[in-house]
Amino acid sequence: MSSSTSRRPSGTGRGKRVTIADIARRAGVTPAAVSLAVNGRPGVSDATRERIMAIARDLQWEPSPAARALAGAPVQTIGMVLARPAEVLGTEAFFGAFVAGLQEVLSRRDYSLQMQIVETTDAEIETFRRWFAQRRVDGVVVVDLREHDPRIPALEEIGLPALVVGGPGHHGSLPSVYVDDAHATELLVDHLAQLGHRRLARVAGNEDFLHTLLRDRAFEQRCADLGIEGILQDAGYGSRGAEIATAELMARSAPPSAIIFDSDEMVLAGAHVLQENGSRIPEDVAVASYEDSALTRTHRPPITAIGRSAIEYGRVAATRLLEVIEESRSGGGTAPAQGSEARATVPALVVRESTGPDGAQGAPAAGETA
Repeated sequence: MSSSTSRRPSGTGRGKRVTIADIARRAGVTPAAVSLAVNGRPGVSDATRERIMAIARDLQWEPSPAARALAGAPVQTIGMVLARPAEVLGTEAFFGAFVAGLQEVLSRRDYSLQMQIVETTDAEIETFRRWFAQRRVDGVVVVDLREHDPRIPALEEIGLPALVVGGPGHHGSLPSVYVDDAHATELLVDHLAQLGHRRLARVAGNEDFLHTLLRDRAFEQRCADLGIEGILQDAGYGSRGAEIATAELMARSAPPSAIIFDSDEMVLAGAHVLQENGSRIPEDVAVASYEDSALTRTHRPPITAIGRSAIEYGRVAATRLLEVIEESRSGGGTAPAQGSEARATVPALVVRESTGPDGAQGAPAAGETA
């Protein structure tokens, strides 16, 4: 435990980190005795232990994460690995808000968040294995769930406490929190159908993700139920894909009268293409987004979107993961046999000026519904 350190010493030199050796010199004992005392192990008298702990507090000493890991103590760190391009993550409002929600809850419990960007799912799994072997984190948040996700059985095998963000289903024995993407899709389709739109398009994000697949299925099913045409257009990551998808949709012999985009960034890119080509929003084409943010609120016209509070999503995920970690420490396992799941937030439709009746002249009055 001699590698344990703290930031600020008292009387050990400006900027020098306090070590167990510093405490030992002040107490007049060996570093081994200090290690026994601070780790609550037998081998030193009660009086000596109290004196050592008083000196440690005076020096504002704390064990280093590496030392805590070696001792088998919690390292007070949560991990999250993202297999997405950095340039995409840098423009997505959802992840920024989600991480803010995570951090808010973790900070209250004196936890830190360790994030790593990798290129592949295999690299994610290797990172989980390394973190577990090195005791770098107490648990992990798993995002971008896939339908047949290899990370799920890998984490079950590794035994690292984990919380899956996504669902319902497809998370094995691991617990999950999710937002009901099918319900969000129905809210959007129903809203546009009630405005008289009979030919809808959906510009979808990464087809590998479960939430994309769930939205696709719900979109097709709801359009079929309502007897209207539903066009699926894949766009992949980011704004460029949305621009291309929008241009292709509007080049069709029978273009859609309304388009639903998978994110705030994508809807802004699509709206730009429409306006550059002379299409008026919503008079010629109505547009809506699955993600509400400052971008959709401040666009002209303001964009109808699904409000689901990414910050609250992050808060719920962090709270549940900390519960999972406590359960694993108490011997209760990381989750019930089939994996628990819970809705993190309830999606709500926020109606703004980007959606209006099919063929309407002039923007309708906008309102908000929950």
